Amino acid sequence: MSIEELNQELTRLRQCLQQLTTDNAELRHAVLEYTTQLKQHKSEQQAALHERQRIEEQLQTTQQFLYSVIQTMPVAVFVKDAADLRIVLCNQAAEKLAGVSADEILGKNDYDLFPKEEADFFTQRDHEALNSKTLLEIPEEIIRKKSGETRILQIKKAPILDSQGQPKYLLVVRDDITEDKQAEAQLKQQAIELEQTLKELQSTQAQLIQSEKMSSLGQLVAGVAHEINNPVNFIYGNLTYANQYIQQLLNLLHLYRINYPNPALEIQTTIQEMEFDFLVEDLLKLLSSMEVGAERIQQIVVSLRTFSRLDEAELKAVDIHQGIDSTLSILEHRLKTRANHVQIQVVKDYDNLPLVECYAGQLNQVFMNILSNAIDALEEPLIQGKLSHNQPQIRICTQQLNPQKIVIRIIDNGPGIPEQVRQKLFDPFFTTKDVGKGTGLGLSISYQIITERHGGSLECVSSLEGGAELIITIPVAQPKQ
Repeated sequence: MSIEELNQELTRLRQCLQQLTTDNAELRHAVLEYTTQLKQHKSEQQAALHERQRIEEQLQTTQQFLYSVIQTMPVAVFVKDAADLRIVLCNQAAEKLAGVSADEILGKNDYDLFPKEEADFFTQRDHEALNSKTLLEIPEEIIRKKSGETRILQIKKAPILDSQGQPKYLLVVRDDITEDKQAEAQLKQQAIELEQTLKELQSTQAQLIQSEKMSSLGQLVAGVAHEINNPVNFIYGNLTYANQYIQQLLNLLHLYRINYPNPALEIQTTIQEMEFDFLVEDLLKLLSSMEVGAERIQQIVVSLRTFSRLDEAELKAVDIHQGIDSTLSILEHRLKTRANHVQIQVVKDYDNLPLVECYAGQLNQVFMNILSNAIDALEEPLIQGKLSHNQPQIRICTQQLNPQKIVIRIIDNGPGIPEQVRQKLFDPFFTTKDVGKGTGLGLSISYQIITERHGGSLECVSSLEGGAELIITIPVAQPKQ
């Protein structure tokens, strides 16, 4: 090889060496840079690993906390896999509700824990919640456990969605409100009982007041009857003697006129002035009227005494018709023709009744209440001109249904009673009358007297424009105590 070629080769070698040196420097720089990046990446990985570990520890702590919270919750909590609805988590309240331990619940579905009917219902609602992806609330549901026990639940179902927004789990909360419902029902029952007790107390109070009033009225009536009876008997008894004496005096005067046809002028003048013939005729009529009036007063006294029945507070066999007639006699002033309306006609259709064993005074109160209401039902329409006829009438019919029972019907031809009023007719304190005209106790007390004291029944049959009919049915004899 020539020197020139050797120099050329040497130059090339130098160039290669220089290139290698440059490349080596670049490689060393690249290696150094890569090493730096590798160290930085490793540091970042370690930091990320530490952060991940921290997050996992925090998540685990949170999960443990949530699990503890769920376990201590008083309501039953189930977490189900959205795919097959098998339970993956439950708390102690859920174990109590299901009646089995967690080991027997996890991995199971509702068909393993509840009867098919309840399981079908729960599964259907599970699918509704998953499909809607929203909270589903069931306010109240009655379930029957496999043990046969029945419980009342409030249920809430909420889907737990994954990162793609699809249901992954289903959270089910079942609140057992059986005891609350039982307590609520018990409170309602107590409220009903208290209300009933209050009504009974009000009714008892009203009855006591009414009984006291009727007792006072009975004593007053009996006292008045007694006080009237003596002077009336005196007057009525002496009317007979007065009639005899006056007849004798008139006979004597008649004899004088026959034997002394021409008396002195003064006597003739006096006879003319006093209209002697008219006086004699009218005096006899006057005596007759006084006798009729005294008899009427005696009848009223008998009616008052019959109505009061103070001597018949216990059971006694009485003539029902006497009680009705005595009541009509007391109410006669309301039945007669008055300035603002015509007479109310009373039609009696009495059957041949046996003596009826009853509390006569109380039964007369019933007749008084019903007949007074019948008169009221006719009076107001009469005054206002609302009756479709001009002859108000009350019919009283009695009948023996069988050897054990009698019935008394009191019927008026008034405007009738609306159905909504008829249904409340015997309720305490219910009245359609204006304030101050009725207490709402008359028919209520009458109903109790008939049903409770006499073991009978009191009904009302009515229709608009068809009048009203009160039907009293009572036994002829009361059962022996």
